[in-house]
Amino acid sequence: MKKNIFVLFCLLIFISSCSAASSDAVNNGIKSDQVIKTINKGKPLLIKDKIITDDLDFTRISNHEVFSSSLETACTDVPVTFLNCIFMGKVTANGLEAGRQVRVHFGRTLTFEACDFRQEVNFDNIIVDGDVNFTGAIFRQQARLNNITFNGRNNWFTAFSSEKYFSMQEALLQGSIDFFKGAVKGKISFQSTEIRGIARFSDLECDGSSDFSLVRFRDDALFTYSNFSGDFRMTNALVYGRLDLNSCEFQANTYLSNTHFYGNVNFNKSSAKGVFDLSDACFHTISPDFSEFSMETSGQLNIKGARVVHSNDLLPLETNQTSVTN
Repeated sequence: MKKNIFVLFCLLIFISSCSAASSDAVNNGIKSDQVIKTINKGKPLLIKDKIITDDLDFTRISNHEVFSSSLETACTDVPVTFLNCIFMGKVTANGLEAGRQVRVHFGRTLTFEACDFRQEVNFDNIIVDGDVNFTGAIFRQQARLNNITFNGRNNWFTAFSSEKYFSMQEALLQGSIDFFKGAVKGKISFQSTEIRGIARFSDLECDGSSDFSLVRFRDDALFTYSNFSGDFRMTNALVYGRLDLNSCEFQANTYLSNTHFYGNVNFNKSSAKGVFDLSDACFHTISPDFSEFSMETSGQLNIKGARVVHSNDLLPLETNQTSVTN
């Protein structure tokens, strides 16, 4: 009997501790209303180690400026900072109100460092005047940052991960951007984006397709040691700085056709499978570095119309490819 009482006593202690842990977890959650209220009071927002339990809509910021009959802007002039937070609902900064599109203008820095987004993220059309920090962020559903304007000097997505579709199309980045050691399971697209600072995509792991078509790199674009399991596209693009695609693995098809390269281009020690298309590419300085570049026997290299401007000759390439289309 005493033994049974002792066991029952231990069981009650265990249940009590579990209940306390659950209570702590609940107590760690906050509603999005608290976030918006803090911003509306004009106070810098700093939220750390919290769980935002419902949808967070930044268009609910009270300070709205009407631009036209079809557009208005929700404005905040305080730093917005989330550190190591979990967002259980959707996060959006784009919507409609009274028949007008609403976009959000963040007048200071915007930080979501080491944050876990469990639902969709929609930051389409936002303007950020300060630096942007998504270092270590996890996007578990679709993440859209299309038509954004980042005016800050530095923008970090270092070691971020995306499990679905990540899109930063038709964006304008006035400063540098860093995707070093990023991991993408779905498609990633930067189509028609302009990056005016250094763009760093080194050590990027892409399981899905990667689209850099029509992109404009105004400075260096660095992809060293990246691995592209899906198709890689950088067609009809402009690269004004150095392009490092050295020590990369192109596991599927690679398209760089109709692109203009104004700086040095480096494919040194990279390997390719499938189609490697450089047709009608234009190199405005010197021939790209293809030293120790390798292509599998099943691959196909297309250099039709590719030229080095100063020599006006067809692009000279020395690789171990077995099939060349001229």
